[in-house]
Amino acid sequence: MEALSLYELNRLIRSVIEESLPDTFLVTAEIASCDVRNHCYLTLVDKEEDTIRAEVRAVIWANRYKVIAKIFEETTGTKLTKGIKILFQAAVGFHERYGLKLTINNIDPSYTVGELAVKRKEILDRLKKEELIDRNRELEFPLVPQRIGIISSSSAAGYEDLMTHLTQNAYGYKFHTRLYEAVMQGDRAEESVVNALNNCKKEASSLDVVVIVRGGGGQLDLHCFDSYEIGRCIALLQLPVIAGIGHQRDVTVVDEVSNMRAKTPTAVADMIITRVRDFEDRIDNLMNALNHRTRMVTLDLQQSLTSLSKRLEVATGNELINNTNRLNTFIKGLKYSLRFIQNETRKIAGKEESVGYLNPLNVLKRGYSITYSNERIVRTSSDVKAGDALRTVLHRGEISSRVEVGKAKKKPVKSRDNKHGPGVNMSLYE
Repeated sequence: MEALSLYELNRLIRSVIEESLPDTFLVTAEIASCDVRNHCYLTLVDKEEDTIRAEVRAVIWANRYKVIAKIFEETTGTKLTKGIKILFQAAVGFHERYGLKLTINNIDPSYTVGELAVKRKEILDRLKKEELIDRNRELEFPLVPQRIGIISSSSAAGYEDLMTHLTQNAYGYKFHTRLYEAVMQGDRAEESVVNALNNCKKEASSLDVVVIVRGGGGQLDLHCFDSYEIGRCIALLQLPVIAGIGHQRDVTVVDEVSNMRAKTPTAVADMIITRVRDFEDRIDNLMNALNHRTRMVTLDLQQSLTSLSKRLEVATGNELINNTNRLNTFIKGLKYSLRFIQNETRKIAGKEESVGYLNPLNVLKRGYSITYSNERIVRTSSDVKAGDALRTVLHRGEISSRVEVGKAKKKPVKSRDNKHGPGVNMSLYE
């Protein structure tokens, strides 16, 4: 076999391709890279799950690119970019130096829109299977969300709208915001948003809620948010996430897994402000209810106190009357007892006076005496015998004597007034 140079071999391949293949083919592929330098240079791949099973270079010449790009952008709302799948018409070409290349003549934008919907459904089905689809939605949304983590680009119009609404709200609420910078479209958007979500996870203790916002755009501008990795990060984040990345008609994976979604960044701000306002209204209602209830309780207590006061006044008056009557009765009893005591005192004084007359001392004052023999009162002469010592008690002083034998016998005479006591000798002799 005759040896061929590489150039000759490539010329042979080129002639075979040009002679044996149709002029154009309809092909589906995913854009792996897109570089516009007047002409548009693409790298197209065909994947099975995450494995690339085919790869080829393609080009859209400048004159065709202007027409194709305009139609594609008007239909889909986005430019040709990495990660989207396209259906295109292309001619197969082979160059001796640059090798195999597809020359794209036209692209069907409707196919790309449909493919994104299929991809989105596959991601949502996977998240449902892994029980992640409702995880963030099941988190309790804070009553007063004031510490807000914002995932967006600082230059995005949506971020500016959000901040303007939050800072200039009609109620004067103060919100503490922190921007987690991220690329919101293009090749780097998925990785950038995932990194921002991980940073929010690290600082979860200092945040109440996380919002993801960007401006509006075409449907394909949002294809980076139809991401399994972003959806999984949101599901595993222990903070409620509000998605405000597109218009109402555009529903992405991020919208489906977030705690809440709003059609625009401005609507996100309104949602947060309304939440705080609702809480303040509830507090005001509770305060008004508490004030009303307090007034009612106070009025009831005042009425009860007035009633008790009247009852106490009546009871006190009745008790005072009863006590007055009892006191009067007691005073009358005391007066009667006093008169009784006075009468008894007079009776006792009379009896004391009568007793005084019988007192031996008083008798002695009248000239009588009392004679004792051996400390026993001598009443008759038979009470003594000769030689007995006698002690005679006078009104003043005493006389000691002794009994002599042969004395005339005394005969006691009974006193006329009977006021002297027994044993008193009258010293009268018959």
